[in-house]
Amino acid sequence: MHRFFGAATAIVLLALAGCSTSVTVDSDFPEPVNHSLPVRAGLLLEEDFLAYTFERDKGRDITLALGNAQGELFRNVANHLFVSVRELEALPQGDSGLDLVLSPRVEDIQLATPFDTKLEVFEVWIKYNIRVYRGDGEPLADWIMTAYGKTPTRFLKSRGEALNRATVVALRDAGARLIIEFPRVPAVYNWLKDNIREKDASTGAGP
Repeated sequence: MHRFFGAATAIVLLALAGCSTSVTVDSDFPEPVNHSLPVRAGLLLEEDFLAYTFERDKGRDITLALGNAQGELFRNVANHLFVSVRELEALPQGDSGLDLVLSPRVEDIQLATPFDTKLEVFEVWIKYNIRVYRGDGEPLADWIMTAYGKTPTRFLKSRGEALNRATVVALRDAGARLIIEFPRVPAVYNWLKDNIREKDASTGAGP
């Protein structure tokens, strides 16, 4: 009888241990192919953003460390989205020699796991608030951008690998959206239209 209870306890402990998933997200992203905007940009990645870790306790514990990965993603994209980029430690006050400053923040993360949906997929949604400022630190826009990633588990070796892949897909989606949609954000679009026209006029460029 004691052996039975001992074996049963061991099985339960193993099952509980198997319920926890801890992932440090990869930060290997391809270089975007696009034409850079003629903008001197500042990139403000706050400490909380670079150290961001998502934790969920809902039937199965999940810890998702994606701060380093999303920091590398935004650096990579910004360096291709703008003609020049300077990483900042604080928001500028007054003349900075920059045109725009971007500072992203994680608003929300949602996960759907096989445990949740009874399907053999992991899904990740990341909601960013990308705060855009003029070069002197004055607010220009708060842009809410949502990215999505999905990865089947049946082709992968572990839950951790599946969750990592789904998160990387979501981050790549965020990078693509940033490049395509950023110039279309209404406040940004109007700023680009006015200021790029002024630059062209001052240099004698354009028709």
